[in-house]
Order: sequence, then C-alpha cells, then structure tokens
Amino acid sequence: MKKILTIAALLTALTGTAFAATNYDLTIEKPAAKVNVKAVAAVKLTAKGVYRINREFPARLSLTAPDGVTLDRTKLMAADAKITEKELKFEIGLTASTAGKKTITGELRGAVCNDADCIPFTEKVSIEVGVAAQ
Repeated sequence: MKKILTIAALLTALTGTAFAATNYDLTIEKPAAKVNVKAVAAVKLTAKGVYRINREFPARLSLTAPDGVTLDRTKLMAADAKITEKELKFEIGLTASTAGKKTITGELRGAVCNDADCIPFTEKVSIEVGVAAQ
C-alpha cells in the first residue's frame, strides 16, 4: 500500500510540474556587464495560450549572488515586478567587483490561471553573467 501511495504521489508531482511548464515560458535576460558598473538582468515568465499571470498571487523572486557580485536586492516581491496579463518580469540590478563568469541563482514563485483554475509554479533560476574588465 505504501508503495502505491508513493508512486501515486510521484506521478502527481511529475504531472503537475510538466503541466505547469506547458503553460508558460521562462526567459532569462542576461546583461552585458563591466567591473564596477551597474548592469540589469531580468527574469521573465510569459503565460501561454489561454493562461494569464495571476496578479493576486504573491509572486516573488529570491536570489543568491556569488562572491564578487552585489545585488540591489536579493528578495523581490510582486510589487517590484512588471506584471501584465501575459507577463511577469523582475529586473535585477547588479554590480560585479571582479571580471569573469558569474552565476546568480534563485527561485521564482507565482501562478498562472485560465478561466477554470490556477496553477502555482516554483522555478529555479540561474542567471549567468559575463563580466568584462574595464
């Protein structure tokens, strides 16, 4: 019985993840960055087809910067985003103190809806930034 419940839970989790991913596209806009010059990256989620962004869901983006990178903010909420019916976009201000490839990691949460239901999502994000020396 335990095995059946475990398999059912796994199938539900996998189906939910796959279903949600078919309802939106996630895009990372990588900036051209230079040492000690502020740059702006963006994390953008676009709802597909009949789905739309749920403006009432507490969307948020939590970020972790690597050594040598300072973020304007590490936690962004829905009020910090540009939200339209089809798009949720967070802009991330960053400044690097050293040259090279830097990777900012994080997690994006929100929800997309159609007329029948809403589907919350959680996506891992990775923003790779090439930082040039001045």
